[in-house]
Amino acid sequence: MHLITKISFAFLLGLVGYELEQFFLEDGLRVPLSGADLIGLFIYCAVAFAATFLNRENSHAQSDREHGTVKWFNTRKGYGFITRDQGEDVFVHFKNIKGSGRRAIREGERVSFVVVSSGKGPQADLVRMA
Repeated sequence: MHLITKISFAFLLGLVGYELEQFFLEDGLRVPLSGADLIGLFIYCAVAFAATFLNRENSHAQSDREHGTVKWFNTRKGYGFITRDQGEDVFVHFKNIKGSGRRAIREGERVSFVVVSSGKGPQADLVRMA
């Protein structure tokens, strides 16, 4: 999900949450005009925005995971390619490698991952050692 979509979604959820609270606790809907109302709306939106980042890993079914072998990975530049078991190469960036410590993978290493589309083509995400 793109950042603009997440922000829009969070604002919409925040507004709905705020209005539901007003409806049930204050016996009616109202436009948030006071400072306290705007702070309340902001809190609802912030919580909804934070929630869009949670459970990213759980949003992909286990069946969506693919396996492959690291073709090459440049640790200085932080990117490389994985050869999928189906034969095609897919780009991988260090930020998409899961695990603790230095996020790098080595040539020839077996990995599992989820393929997502990026502006430049398919990319490996949620990469783990197989």
